[in-house]
Amino acid sequence: MLRKAAVPIVGLLALVLSGCASVEGSRTAAATSPADVNGTWKGGYVGGTQEYTMVLQQTGSKVTGTLTGAGTDDGPIDGVVDGNSIRLMERDGYGSTPALIVKNNQIAGYVRGTTLMLRRVQ
Repeated sequence: MLRKAAVPIVGLLALVLSGCASVEGSRTAAATSPADVNGTWKGGYVGGTQEYTMVLQQTGSKVTGTLTGAGTDDGPIDGVVDGNSIRLMERDGYGSTPALIVKNNQIAGYVRGTTLMLRRVQ
């Protein structure tokens, strides 16, 4: 009787493990093709009045560009795209953002206690 009970458990375990493998496979696929962030992005903090403009150029997962509208933080920036997330930093390496989510023509994330939202413009 123990053998009959073990068959459904083994089957369930195989099903769960195959699900984990397909999730891991989709993560690997996403990691191999970084999101496209080329172009001009405008936006700011939700509820804020200040507008930022970023012009980004991407080669593979590496990003370079410029930031304007941020006052003393204006200037060159670098970044890294990993799947659908981007991390930006000042070119001198001083400040950096947490990972921001890239979805189509939008970059969004939680920075300095509030939501940052940027949209790609034509």
